[in-house]
Amino acid sequence: MGGRAYSVNNMPTYTTTYSGIQVQTTSGALPIPIVYGRNMLTPNCVWYNNFQRHKSGGKGGKGGGSSNQSYTYSCSIALALCEGPIAAIGMVLDGAPPAIPFSWLQLTLHNGTTPQTVDAWLESAYPTQALSYQGTAVMVGEYFNLGASATIGSYSLEVCGVLTGSGVNGLDADPAQVIYDFLINAQYGVGFQASAINATALFANSGDSSYQTYCWAAYLAISPLMINQESAASALTRWLQITNSTAVWSSGQLKIIPYGDMTISGSGKTYTPNTTALYALTDEDLLNTEGEDPVKITRADPFTLPNWRSIEILSRADYYAPGPVTVWDQNAIQEFGLRVGPTVSAHEICDTTVGQASIQLILQRELYIRNTYQFKLSAEFCLLDPMDIVTLTDPLIGLNNTAVRITEIEEDENGDFAITAEEFPAGVATGVQYPIQSVSNGFPVNTVTPNSVNAPMIVEPPPGLTNDVEQIWIAVSPVSGDPNWGGCVVYASLDGVSYAEVETITLSAQQGTLSATLPAYGGANPDATDTLAVTLAESLGSLSATTTAAAAAAAITLCYVNGEWLSFTTATLTAANAYNLTGLYRGLYGSTPGAKASGASFCLIDGSTLKYDIPTAEIGATIWFKFQSFNIFGAGAQSLSTCTAYAYTVTGAGSLGPVASGLAVGTAMDYGNVESTISETDDWGVVSGQVIAMIDLGNCTS
Repeated sequence: MGGRAYSVNNMPTYTTTYSGIQVQTTSGALPIPIVYGRNMLTPNCVWYNNFQRHKSGGKGGKGGGSSNQSYTYSCSIALALCEGPIAAIGMVLDGAPPAIPFSWLQLTLHNGTTPQTVDAWLESAYPTQALSYQGTAVMVGEYFNLGASATIGSYSLEVCGVLTGSGVNGLDADPAQVIYDFLINAQYGVGFQASAINATALFANSGDSSYQTYCWAAYLAISPLMINQESAASALTRWLQITNSTAVWSSGQLKIIPYGDMTISGSGKTYTPNTTALYALTDEDLLNTEGEDPVKITRADPFTLPNWRSIEILSRADYYAPGPVTVWDQNAIQEFGLRVGPTVSAHEICDTTVGQASIQLILQRELYIRNTYQFKLSAEFCLLDPMDIVTLTDPLIGLNNTAVRITEIEEDENGDFAITAEEFPAGVATGVQYPIQSVSNGFPVNTVTPNSVNAPMIVEPPPGLTNDVEQIWIAVSPVSGDPNWGGCVVYASLDGVSYAEVETITLSAQQGTLSATLPAYGGANPDATDTLAVTLAESLGSLSATTTAAAAAAAITLCYVNGEWLSFTTATLTAANAYNLTGLYRGLYGSTPGAKASGASFCLIDGSTLKYDIPTAEIGATIWFKFQSFNIFGAGAQSLSTCTAYAYTVTGAGSLGPVASGLAVGTAMDYGNVESTISETDDWGVVSGQVIAMIDLGNCTS
C-alpha cells in the first residue's frame, strides 16, 4: 500500500493506492462449513492473482499528477463456500439488503462434486496453481471487482445445500434425512455405521410412528449451517430439541423417537404414535427401600414455569436476519403471572411457520409436564427403554393406572434399575399450528421481474396538441399497478421482426376503462348533464379530486376516451381506484363527442405520456411496438421475446400540409400534377423516400 501527495489550493490531498488485495474475510483455520437446506453463508477466499489497478477519474496536472485521481481494483479469485455438492446459489447480499443477482459477481460456480473438474479458465491461465477443490463448492472468477478499497466486500450468498427442498415446505431439509446424512456421510459425517441406526424409527414406515413422518405432519423442517467447530452430540441435541424428539440407544442401535402423543395429519402425512403401555406396574412390581415410598413424585411449582417463550430463527423472508418468533399461554399468564423463559437459539430454522410450530411444542412440554416420578424395578424389566410408556398404581399416593413415560434408566450395582419418568398427559406433545406474521424489513428485491404493461394507449393527437408536428402519444401502466414496476424500454420495428430501442418510459399512466355508458353530447361545453364513470383498477391509478372550470376548459385535465378528447372539472371517488367525472368538456380539438360504451378505454394525459416524433416519411407505415418492463432498480428486465407486440398504422393526423388542409376544408384541389417526395433518416437508421402527395396544381377550387 502506498500514497502520493498533490497540492490543490495549497492544501495537500492524498490518493491512497493499493498494490494487493486487502484480505479481511479469509482464514486458514476455519472448518469447511456444511450447509443443509437453504441458508446464508459468507465465502472464504482461497486463491487470488492478477491484481490490477484502474484509473477512475481526474484530469492530469503538472508533472503527470492529478488533483482528484482515484482508482478501482480487480483481481482473479477463487472463493470457497462449503462442503458439496450443493444445488445452486439463490439470493446474494452485498453487505445489506436488497439482494443482487448472482450473475453480477461474474463468478463461475463449481458445485463441489467428487470428483470435480478444474475450472477451465483457471487451468489455462494459471496451470501450476489450478486446483479442483474436490468435494468443496467454490466460485472462480477471471475478473472480480474489488471496488475502490481493494477488498472482497461483505458478500453473503444463499446456498442451496445438501438435501435442499427435501423438507415439508419444499425449501428446507427433512430433519430425518439430515440426521442420517450427518451421521454416516463418508466425506464429512460423524462416522456412524448405517447398521447402527434404527431406520424403522427414523424413516417413514407403515406404522407410522417414525420421526420423518412426525416432522412432516407437525410441519418441522431445518436448514442447519455448520460453520464452527462443535461436537456431534451438541448439534444432534439441538436439532432434536427444536423438532420435539429425543435419541435413545437400544439393542445396539440409535433410535430417534418423537415426543408426539396424539395422531396428527398434515402435508399428506399421518403420524400415529405408539402410546401402548408395556407394563401395568403395581406395588408388587416396585422394589421397596425400607423407610421410603416405592414411588417418589416431584412436582414443579407452576409459578416458576415459563409461559412465554421465544425462538430466534434466521428468517428467510427477512434476508436471513435473526429475529424472534414468540408464543405464550394466556391462561397460564392470567393464573400464575407472566413468566418469560430464555430464548431458544435455532438458526437452523429459516421459516417462521416452522419456528412457531417448534417453540409452541417446547413451551407446552415445559409448562404442562410438571410431575417427575422415580421408582425402582428388578432385572426382569430389562426390556424397558427410555420413551417407553408404563402405568403406575399406588393407592397411597393416589396413582391408579397413571400413564408415565420413562426418560432415564440407570442400573445399580445390584442389577436393579432406577427409573425416572415424566407424566404423560395426552395432547401436551402436540402443537396447534396457527398463522403468524412473517418478519420482514420491507426491502424490495432488485432481481424481481415486474409485471408486463396493460394494453397501451397509442394515438396520434390532433394538430392543436402538437403544433403541427407529427407525433404518436403512448401511455402505459403495469398490470395490476405492480409496485415493482420501474418503467419500460420502448422498442419499435417496421417489419415486426427486428426491433430497435427508441425511448424509455419511467412513469405509470392513469389508465382504466369506463364502468358505465357515456351518452353522446351535442350541446355547448361544459356538459353538466352526463357523468363519466371510470375505474383505474388495471393501473391502480388515481385522479385529482377537483379543479376549476377554467382549468378544465383549458384542458388541464385532458383525457382520451376511445377517440374523443375531453376534460373534467370534478373527480369523485366512488370505490377503490374508481371515479365519477363531472363538469365535462366534450369533443375537444375537433374530436367527436359520441357515445362511449362501458368497458371503453380511458387514459389521463399527463407527464407520463410519451410524445414520440414520427418522421413524415413514415406516414402510412405500420409500426410494431414492444414495451419491456424493468423494476424500480432498473434491473430484472423482461425478455423481449415474451413482450407483446402492438401494431399501429401512422395516419398523419397530427400534421398539417397542403393535402391535410384541403381535406380538412373538404374542397376539390387541382394544382397540376406536382409530385412531392421527402427523403430522411428515421429512428431506425433507414434513409427512405416516400411520395406523400400526387396533386394537380391546375383547376384550384376553394
